[in-house]
Amino acid sequence: MCINKQKLQFISIWLLNLLIEIGLCSTPHEGFAFTLEKIPEHCGRNAFDYEWRKYFGKAINKRIVGGSATAYGEWPWLASLMFYQTAEQVQKQKELQTKADEEELEFLDEISKNNEMILDEIDPFIPPSLVYNYPDGGRRFHLCGGTLIHPQWIMTAAHCFFPNPFYPHLSEDPSSWIVRIGEHDMLNESMEHYDMSVAHVYVHPQYQSASSSGYDIALVKLTKPVKLSRYVNIACLPLIGDEIKPGQVCISVGWGHEIDGAKNISTILKHVGVPIVPNDQCTMNYATLRNGPNPIDVTIESNVICAGHAEGGRDACQFDSGGPLMCQINKQWIVSGIISFGYGCGKAGYPGVYTRVSDYVPWIKGIAEVFTF
Repeated sequence: MCINKQKLQFISIWLLNLLIEIGLCSTPHEGFAFTLEKIPEHCGRNAFDYEWRKYFGKAINKRIVGGSATAYGEWPWLASLMFYQTAEQVQKQKELQTKADEEELEFLDEISKNNEMILDEIDPFIPPSLVYNYPDGGRRFHLCGGTLIHPQWIMTAAHCFFPNPFYPHLSEDPSSWIVRIGEHDMLNESMEHYDMSVAHVYVHPQYQSASSSGYDIALVKLTKPVKLSRYVNIACLPLIGDEIKPGQVCISVGWGHEIDGAKNISTILKHVGVPIVPNDQCTMNYATLRNGPNPIDVTIESNVICAGHAEGGRDACQFDSGGPLMCQINKQWIVSGIISFGYGCGKAGYPGVYTRVSDYVPWIKGIAEVFTF
């Protein structure tokens, strides 16, 4: 059977439209172009929002993981901050591990003599995530989350770059970091994602340490802008002084531990809805930690947001740090908070604490110098 050129052209157009419809082709609309002026219009829209997906096609793939619905493209501004350890640093950490193991064995031996029981705790020196090993002996692994707020800028937590006993080599050195954009399932390389180099890390100058509340914010500038697509977009920043009401349910998202004390992170992006808790209530809750056998002094400042369920059980956790707390306004997602700290994960009475982004918009604009609104 012969097919003339006119019929072939018709079939080609029909096939292209079909591929776009089922989501296998996501070529941007010819009229789409990112401009700074259009940030307020396009930010905070995901692959299910017609005002965004109309530029790239109509369909989207969904998947069900572990009994909860997650969707590829639902949070297209999420970033994974991957830390790189040199071979020398890896060896040093292994030495720390050996020392910790020896001390733990002595401790366990003493405990067994007294017939006491202890809880199984996470091994802090082994990266609790998918590890990419390099031929030179180095390795990189997911350490923190982040949010794409401009094609070349990531917003995250300051404490991700400060050395601690578990990760003594953390630093603001750009060569130590790779930012993965567009990731959903870390075990599925067929999904669209980009590994971006870092040009500069800007930690808020007033941030002191993870033990103090406030100023836990940092900006990461990529060496070049990432290409926006159906599965990669920027989130909206709040306006200066924006307030979110107590009881409002916002979304916390990341690849971190699914339960407190887990041995590994989730390789698939997870999210949880958490209600906003008034700061005065949060202050009273955390004040109880001062009265325990090992007193902990936590101050809840006005420049943070507390969010969580009174009964616990649903919360951000380790290795979600730096990721967003997102609240939806007029069908657009606003990054109201940055995952900062908490007492355990999902413990009843102790909501998660997030950096209040609206208090830092002037600082963000001063560093990035790309926002005109």
